[in-house]
Amino acid sequence: MQTKTEYLIWDKIVSSAKSRFDAELYANKFKNMQPELFDKLVLHIIVGFASGEEHETISTNLHNELEHLGIDVREGIIDTIVSDKHILFSPEIYAAYLTFSMLEDGSSEAEVLGYVCDLLENPHIY
Repeated sequence: MQTKTEYLIWDKIVSSAKSRFDAELYANKFKNMQPELFDKLVLHIIVGFASGEEHETISTNLHNELEHLGIDVREGIIDTIVSDKHILFSPEIYAAYLTFSMLEDGSSEAEVLGYVCDLLENPHIY
């Protein structure tokens, strides 16, 4: 079961990603879908890239998940949605990767939340 802090980590990552593209436009394409499910699809894209999955694998998995849920969307539309997200969501993908690494290394969820918030709210270029 997910803790409140863990939920906040992933919510921060998804909210940040949704601010980088016209989420409303895509949400309208999936107007029969609950908003929480749309957020899960955005998270799925981020986690897929953070885990090293290829674009095609993420697209296929999303298409299959949507079909399983009874949502009929052409695979080409899913592929178009995913196509630029490895670049557009770079900070969020890195934040997800950092989250996995830090939690695996034993960092507290509060510490991870702090790093994720700092990364996404105050990006630095070195």
